[in-house]
Amino acid sequence: MFGITKQRNESLGKAAETAVAPAVDVYENGDEFLVLADLPGIKQDQATVTLEHERLLLDAKNGSRHYQREFAVPTSIDSERVSASMKAGVLTVHLPKRAPYKPRQIAVQSA
Repeated sequence: MFGITKQRNESLGKAAETAVAPAVDVYENGDEFLVLADLPGIKQDQATVTLEHERLLLDAKNGSRHYQREFAVPTSIDSERVSASMKAGVLTVHLPKRAPYKPRQIAVQSA
């Protein structure tokens, strides 16, 4: 369901050749997936999180370190509610699941 893919070296060129895949923990509960990436020495403004075409890309760099990791994410992710935060070198990404489709009866109004 939530898979790790190779680094995006082909799209980032030479800079990606020196990128290191950070240690990452992925958790799932009933409401969301939670991704915790260990990015020592990285500050909040040095990290980017991109969600595009069912791919989550984590990219972070400062002068001496470059981290990069990519994941395939399920289509059940609610992309409008994805959030990320950074504290003490740990990037936390919340990937909420969409509410399951539930049939409901619609009242018919007179025109």
